Amino acid sequence: MPEPKDESGLVVVEAVIVFPVMFLVIFLLIFMGNAYYEKCKVEAAVAEAAADGAAYCADPMLSYVDENGAVPSFEEMLKRSPDYSAPYRYFTGMGGVKREIEDALDKKLGNISTGLFSGMKPQPSKTTVSVGSSFIYLTLSVDLEYKLPVPVKLLGTKEYFSLKVKTHAEKAVTDTAEFMRNVNMAEDYLEQTGVKEKIEEGKAKITNAINEAKEKFK
Repeated sequence: MPEPKDESGLVVVEAVIVFPVMFLVIFLLIFMGNAYYEKCKVEAAVAEAAADGAAYCADPMLSYVDENGAVPSFEEMLKRSPDYSAPYRYFTGMGGVKREIEDALDKKLGNISTGLFSGMKPQPSKTTVSVGSSFIYLTLSVDLEYKLPVPVKLLGTKEYFSLKVKTHAEKAVTDTAEFMRNVNMAEDYLEQTGVKEKIEEGKAKITNAINEAKEKFK
């Protein structure tokens, strides 16, 4: 019988091929895991900014309450942001809230750490705070576009690879006083134009027709 061949060198060859690939895959998993962790922190900051903006729209005084719970005077608040107390401010604009949320979000993003690797700090490129106003409800949304650098260079490139990410958060604004004010404004408009009287007449006719139908089927 032929003698078995010496295959001890195959182990070295397999190690030379398999180990670099294995380590590369592990490092890529670590890098992408850290990138996903950074993305989660940015999404949390955007969601928190949207919640704060919705709260500020409903109660402008909240934005001026400090850590000790001290509340400034109404005159001081008006000097800092006049549009907060303007009647029907949701229709005329909420520029003060938008600027405040943008500044607060920039500050939060600046405090985000790089995670396990340096150079992976999120880089915001565009921040948009918008207030969606309608007669019935109001929403505040925050949109953020940013780059997430990954300290890995692709083959044939001189710069590090970056992930372009977009994050969106939207919160409903619950302001009962403003809703009642808008409803009263609509009622006053309908009453002055005579539409309210016509609505009441139509409502009475419908009610009488329903009552007559009930009498017939008794």
